[in-house]
Amino acid sequence: MNGENAEPDELSLIKKRLNQMEAVFEHSCDGMSIVDKHGNIVLTNPAMTRLYRLSEEDLVGRNVNDLVHEGLFNASVSKRVVATGHTVSLFQEIRTGVRCLTTGVPIFGKDGGLEMIVVSSHDVTELYALKEKLRRSKIPDSDYLADFPDINQMQSEGVVVRSKKMLDVLNLAHRLALLDATVLITGESGVGKEVIATILHKYNPRRSGKSFVKINCGAIPPNLLESEFFGYECGAFTGASRDGRTGLFELAAGGSIFLDEISELPSDLQVKLLRVLQERELTRIGGSKVIKVDVRVIAATNKNLLELVNGGSFRQDLYYRLNVVPLNIPPLRERKEDIVALAQHYVKHFNKLYGFEKFLQAELIDMMESYVWPGNVRELINFVERMVVTSRGNILKIEDFSFEMPESGDTPVLGANVFNDRNMQQIIDETERRVIINVLKKSTNATKAAKSLGVSRATFARKMRKYGIRIRQVS
Repeated sequence: MNGENAEPDELSLIKKRLNQMEAVFEHSCDGMSIVDKHGNIVLTNPAMTRLYRLSEEDLVGRNVNDLVHEGLFNASVSKRVVATGHTVSLFQEIRTGVRCLTTGVPIFGKDGGLEMIVVSSHDVTELYALKEKLRRSKIPDSDYLADFPDINQMQSEGVVVRSKKMLDVLNLAHRLALLDATVLITGESGVGKEVIATILHKYNPRRSGKSFVKINCGAIPPNLLESEFFGYECGAFTGASRDGRTGLFELAAGGSIFLDEISELPSDLQVKLLRVLQERELTRIGGSKVIKVDVRVIAATNKNLLELVNGGSFRQDLYYRLNVVPLNIPPLRERKEDIVALAQHYVKHFNKLYGFEKFLQAELIDMMESYVWPGNVRELINFVERMVVTSRGNILKIEDFSFEMPESGDTPVLGANVFNDRNMQQIIDETERRVIINVLKKSTNATKAAKSLGVSRATFARKMRKYGIRIRQVS
């Protein structure tokens, strides 16, 4: 009796298991697909169609190599399973901006040959969102921000800030904006000195509605600067307009004037600018009439003016007149929290400008944070725009836009396709190795080198051992 009933019971059990497997396949929260040995998708579940934002008809029957070529996702796990014959897991970037941990499991037939691949994709985008949340947790607390009521408005206008260092700068700029004191903004090229100058004008209650005149002292030929600054009367010199000309200081009356690259000002013009700052008056070229000017002066430079004073190329009295309130903007490498926020802001900006929907790969974000950005915010903006307009897919990947650490010199530069044929860990290791070598070139003392990188002596020594670096090799 038992022998007669065994076969029906076994068939019933198999059918039950098949129904259970089908239910699991259909209702799984993870995307699942069945791919044949040639790479063709033969079956897919609803979760997978949601990940790709495509219908089942758009996926079933398609070859995964074609989907990679079309940019639906950046890598095929099935292709690697076919090549290796083993289970393969990888992180997969999907065109929709979703990031998945995708696993391919080979299924073999009775003859031992590969029959199909079961692919499952788990959405890990939230993990990266959590990572971004942790980054943002470095932003100063609400009690600090409460002292700066205009920060939200400024950030909505494109002043992107996350670091406490830069929030301190904005806080000071906000307080200085309420006054008419002369401000000297210092900082490396590209840090955003003009942005701060604009804030000083825009948030001044007495001047915000008046003119804001910007002058780059290094961009105007020296022989034309005086006429640009102070204007001239008719017939003042050969070629002068018959009606004369109003200078920029007069045009800025009641408002603010921003003198960028003030270090490039010729010596003779430094004397005349000093008079304007002291007496608040000027005389046009070829004229005798003294003109009173009510203008707030904001100057900026990427050079050390005090060194120029000591070297005799910049007047000491003018320096002290300009440096009433110094405001220094730290370089981007010293406010790393701002890097990601700026990058994401400008990806959105250029997406809107060019009609794209592109996203930053998580590894690329990590590499951008570790790069020193010698050109500061200006370099980052240019780099992001280049990424957006030249990338083929919607995912901006590190393979296409790599960071080159040159063998000689201390400053890494950006380049394309520098790390081809290297995986992420190899790129990180090579970058770390070169950073250590560059730091040791500056100091043969490993303790000082470790301190300059912000790591412990033990960590630095372990890294040196890892890469086989000895101090005498780089000294």
